[in-house]
Amino acid sequence: MKEKKNDHRVSVRELADALRVSTDTVRRAYRKGEIPAIRVKTALRFDLQEVHACMQRNAAARFGAHSASARGGTAGRALGDQPPSGKTGAQFPEERL
Repeated sequence: MKEKKNDHRVSVRELADALRVSTDTVRRAYRKGEIPAIRVKTALRFDLQEVHACMQRNAAARFGAHSASARGGTAGRALGDQPPSGKTGAQFPEERL
């Protein structure tokens, strides 16, 4: 009798439910190479631990180490990167007297 491996691979739909995103988002991330997967015939299977680790590496590379754990999209601005004040480049028409 064959021993069953302790496999934690999930389908596209199961991964989408776990991440609370659409199945299209999961497929798009796979096509872009943002998350790893294996093919079983025509189906994609994802290892939850590998996907989680890969998503953390992608976040750290994209937004920096500090914001990888920050919630709410505070990457960049929370670290003191404020927009320039003063001259914005906007041009106003001259006032007529």
